[in-house]
Amino acid sequence: MSFEELLANFPYLEKDVCYKTLENSIYYLEEIKDSTVQFKSEEEYWNLCLENENLKKILFLENENSIMKNEDSKKCDWVLFEGDKLYFIESKDVKPRNRRKERNDATKQLIATIEFYKSKMKLDSITIYAQICFQSKSKTIKAGDQARKVLFKQYNSDFSEGNLIKFE
Repeated sequence: MSFEELLANFPYLEKDVCYKTLENSIYYLEEIKDSTVQFKSEEEYWNLCLENENLKKILFLENENSIMKNEDSKKCDWVLFEGDKLYFIESKDVKPRNRRKERNDATKQLIATIEFYKSKMKLDSITIYAQICFQSKSKTIKAGDQARKVLFKQYNSDFSEGNLIKFE
């Protein structure tokens, strides 16, 4: 699937508002409640780091505040598309002691978003990743708990938790 084929499923999207093409080697994203993403520097406050050392072309979709804005269902914050991979990202900005409740909510948001996209397009040839992102002062990736990994396999998706995605 190409960028154009994916975007054809959402013809009302406005470039640079609802989606952007990312081609730099590194991005730091901050999730602002009820707003579109803010791109930051490493020294600033950020929720997710995208490392793109090979300068691949990545399609960044504002999911919550654009694509699924008018949907009543739960929805994740962002969707990234690169090659034959779709990344569904839910960013949570909470203290560690509140993460259990937020993980459960994020899981529901990710699953609802995956189901929404599957209802709009054929994803058989796409590798799907679901990631919960918690803010941290360092770049971290962890596998996520086994129960969630098994749950997301039902949606043909790999699950992880962390604030870093590397495009290799």
